[in-house]
Amino acid sequence: MIKGLDKIRISQFKKDLSNCVNVKEKTFYNKELILSYSPIKKQIGFITYGKANIVKTDKEGNTTIMRDLKENDIFSNLFFQDSEDEIYIISNEETKVIFIDYYTILKNCPKNCSFHNKLVLTLFDLLILDNKEQNEKIELLSKRSVEEKLLYFLKQRMNENHIFKVTTSYKAISEYLFVDRSNLMRELKKMEEKGLIERKDKWIKILDKEKD
Repeated sequence: MIKGLDKIRISQFKKDLSNCVNVKEKTFYNKELILSYSPIKKQIGFITYGKANIVKTDKEGNTTIMRDLKENDIFSNLFFQDSEDEIYIISNEETKVIFIDYYTILKNCPKNCSFHNKLVLTLFDLLILDNKEQNEKIELLSKRSVEEKLLYFLKQRMNENHIFKVTTSYKAISEYLFVDRSNLMRELKKMEEKGLIERKDKWIKILDKEKD
C-alpha cells in the first residue's frame, strides 16, 4: 500500500478512473515490456494487480533494477530521461495496469463529472509519492558501504516489529542495491555476527544494537 494514501481513497480513485477518464487497462505476463521512454506519448500507469520493475540498461548492456513496483503503485515515463541508458518497466509476474494519457487527464472531463478534480488531485498526490520513492533510491545509492545500503534498504521496508520479509530472491535484492550477490550474502553474515540483524528462513529482523 502506498504510504500517505488510505485504502478508501485508493479504492475511490480506481472507480473514478474507470468512470471519468478515457483509460486503457491491459494485462501483462511475466517479463513483458510495460512502458518505455517516448518523447511524444506521455503516459501514467497504475498497477491494479501484480508486480513490475523499473529497469535501466546502459550502453554496455548492463541491466540494473532501479525500483520494484507493486499493486497500487503508480509510474510514468514523464520522468524518463532521453539518454544513452535505456529505462523501461517490465512485468515481474502477471500484472494488470490502467494507462492514463497525461494530456487527457489535464483536460476538462467530457462527462463534466463532479469528481474529476478530486481524481486529478489524487493522481498528482500519487505522482508526488512516486517521486519521493525515487528520491529514496537516490539516497540509498549515496550510501558508501554495502552495510549502510543494506540497513537503509531493510529499515525502509521493515514492519512495526522491525522485521523485513524476503518476498523476492537475494539476486533481485543485490541488483537493486547495485552489489554482487556474493557480497550481499557475505555482508548479511557479517551483520549477523555484529548483532545488527537476525535471519531465519524468509525474514530478517533489524536489531536495535548500535554498531561497534
